[in-house]
Amino acid sequence: MPSYYSEERYNGPEAISVAMDIGTTQSGVSFVHFSPGSQSGGQMVTQWPDQAYWTGGAKVPTMVSYQNGALKACGAEALQDFDEYPDNVAYWFKLHLHPAAIFPSNPSESETPPLPAGVTIEQVYADFMRYLMVNTQRFFEVTTPNGAEIWARSRDTMVIVLATPNGWDIREQAILRKAAIKASLVTEGNAGQLLQFVTEAEASVHYVLAQHPSQWLRNETVFAVVDCGGSTIDTAIYRCMSTTPLSLNETCPGQCVQAGSIFVNRGVQKLLEAKLKGSKFNSRGIIKSMTDAFERDVKPKFNGVRIQYDLKFGSHTDSDSINGIDRGRITLSNEELRPIFDAVINRILVSCSGDIIKQKSEYVLLVGGFGESSYLRKILSQKLIPYGIMVLTVGPCVKQAAAEGAIISHIKQVVVARAARATFGGCVRSLYDKNLHRERRDAIEVYADGNERVDGAFHVWITKGTVLQGTFAHKLSYHVAWDATATSKAELVHKLGEIGIEVFAWEGGNIPIWCKDEHGKILNGMRLICTLNANLSALAGGLQTMTGRNETRFYRVDYDVCVYFGGTQLRAKLQWREKGVLREGPVTIMPYVS
Repeated sequence: MPSYYSEERYNGPEAISVAMDIGTTQSGVSFVHFSPGSQSGGQMVTQWPDQAYWTGGAKVPTMVSYQNGALKACGAEALQDFDEYPDNVAYWFKLHLHPAAIFPSNPSESETPPLPAGVTIEQVYADFMRYLMVNTQRFFEVTTPNGAEIWARSRDTMVIVLATPNGWDIREQAILRKAAIKASLVTEGNAGQLLQFVTEAEASVHYVLAQHPSQWLRNETVFAVVDCGGSTIDTAIYRCMSTTPLSLNETCPGQCVQAGSIFVNRGVQKLLEAKLKGSKFNSRGIIKSMTDAFERDVKPKFNGVRIQYDLKFGSHTDSDSINGIDRGRITLSNEELRPIFDAVINRILVSCSGDIIKQKSEYVLLVGGFGESSYLRKILSQKLIPYGIMVLTVGPCVKQAAAEGAIISHIKQVVVARAARATFGGCVRSLYDKNLHRERRDAIEVYADGNERVDGAFHVWITKGTVLQGTFAHKLSYHVAWDATATSKAELVHKLGEIGIEVFAWEGGNIPIWCKDEHGKILNGMRLICTLNANLSALAGGLQTMTGRNETRFYRVDYDVCVYFGGTQLRAKLQWREKGVLREGPVTIMPYVS
């Protein structure tokens, strides 16, 4: 795979990195062995238990089966359990993490299969991650000379990269982080350093550029990558800033909508259940066989023109003329199938076409399993060709774009600037401004420094659509004040403790002044994503005695919270000065999980 190798030889310490794409129906793993003096190249894991040996199959079913709440099997082995004991199998479990913002408006279209009794989503992810890691280790050891020794000496410093939908952020990452720790991929102590996240769209663009590195790309070319997965459609739009070396800037916030391949399958399943109602063929197993036949034989080549399609599901003895079954086959017409495809594709068009046209993209590159649909390409092309936009599919195995691209992105890192997907800010106690805060005149409080303040204001740190170069840092200056007449400085030293700053995201256009109402309730449209917690006890040496308005004396301590935005991740640290020396302390990020 020469196109997946870095251009330069690696000169750092020996290391291994593993990238996982846990998809709705299929998952994949890629890895890279960084060896001093060699060119680093990514490789897919192509050997999984109970699947055809060494056939090059780089995908494994995303399924986990349980027995009385205890893990029984994963992957293809769990797929066997699904036929006989479907209630014991966790499948499509990725839907349990999708945030409400990406759900379709019709609740019936976002139905999520329940998890097996007594099993949490964190446990399912942990069990599946452990399964992926164990088999990745086995594959590495049998395909790499001295693989067992290399793995053993690299294990404690191994970087794990998880590919996630564009619409996931800190809340979903927190659950995955706990699962990764439970699965022993990383530890509580090193997860912040060794566990990394990349959006599926960004991973896919690296896969695209590895497939076609220079055939169409030039400076200032704007192009979109639409990752059509099992449950989400992720869109990212990039401008090429340089071809030598290659660097890309994201031009606008990436889009994510719950509208993928499984929703076409679900529509076909419901169609079959309705057609065969009252028939002996309307059983769970037979309907599944028919749906599998549709997935395998019809969905990739459905074009909206052909009059009918045959699904072969049984033997020549299976016939029912009343219900249209002839010798193990059932026929579905174009009129029956097209509305099912259109319902999903229309959501895709609404999600991606506006930004693609607005940003004046020249190309749209389709990846992901549903990206192989000729009908999807046809409808998307009809929408975009009038704007001079060409729709293309990329590479021989678009289904594994995110899995393979995740490790390529770790090696090459050609995306150097990303657009903020929301307006981020903190909930603060703001100085009262009669022009901005008049509606809350009755809520004014006078603080120890003599200033009038109001609670619940939205302090904007970064606005939606801002293109961030690399890791963007925002320094937030805060202080705490106490009335000097009510307590002594010595007493205050013992009162310094935990502080918390709530972080909110606003997805809309016009940015509101407030994030909470007068009663402390979060306003509609505001999304609490996390709280930054820090302990101020170390700042005792920085307590100052000051004189405020009206000659009031008060004690004050100043500190900064430095927030770092990098890709989909958030980091923070505490800073303060003590006797002229800059000191730093940790900030704990506590994701909000509703």
